[in-house]
Amino acid sequence: MQRITIDPITRLEGHGKIEIFLNEQGNVTNTYFQIPELRGFERFCVGRPIEEMPLLTNRICGVCPEAHHMAAAKAADAVYKVEVPHTGKMLRELLYSAFYATDHTTHFYALGGPDFIMGPDAPVAERNILGVIHKVGLEIGGKVIQMRKYGHAVVEMIGGRKVHPCTSIPGGLTKGITEEQRVEIEKMGRWGVEFAQFSLEIFNSIVLGNKQYVDLILGDIYTHQTYYMGLVDENNKINFYDGKVRVVDPKGWNMLNMSRRTTPPT
Repeated sequence: MQRITIDPITRLEGHGKIEIFLNEQGNVTNTYFQIPELRGFERFCVGRPIEEMPLLTNRICGVCPEAHHMAAAKAADAVYKVEVPHTGKMLRELLYSAFYATDHTTHFYALGGPDFIMGPDAPVAERNILGVIHKVGLEIGGKVIQMRKYGHAVVEMIGGRKVHPCTSIPGGLTKGITEEQRVEIEKMGRWGVEFAQFSLEIFNSIVLGNKQYVDLILGDIYTHQTYYMGLVDENNKINFYDGKVRVVDPKGWNMLNMSRRTTPPT
């Protein structure tokens, strides 16, 4: 039996390794994904006041602290049995949306994107953010940086800090935004929509336009029938902040009421 070890795994936040075991015919018999680090948040949060959770748990990750901050804040709301006012809820959702756009920009262009944009035959040394910029151009690289800058600016306005936000408390937030900030956020948001449309055009032209790559990812080697789970609102539309859990099977049937989904699985 042959053993293949990939350690460390790059382009992710944290540490990880993959162990692959092949039989005598060279086929995969077992694969293990391992997280060798210990962060210990589950233990040092025990016994602490619930109000501290939004500040402690967001240290779990420097890439997605807003997600941990928001989850802990909503848990605190539930403990106190309080309903967040409409304005507070909208601000929280806006903060999370800014994080979502920023985080997906990072993933597409810096983490997952290099493999997609550079293609399956690109040298390993070129499958990184520098290779992406070299292929798509410095102007696009500048837009990526600008999108992340805008996203962090919105998070700072609402969350108090660009990284590790600190304003969510049981029942709402400790601060609001000014009219000037609202206007600035709207301006950055409209620019972000244009950037998202621009990124979709890049994906369609560079990734989906590469027949060899499309044949590879749609071939048997990457086929995996799986279920999908996500949050949706009362209209069955995606909602990252306050939706209900929906599960659909590989064919798109809602597992709760066996109705056909009307939107792509999340």
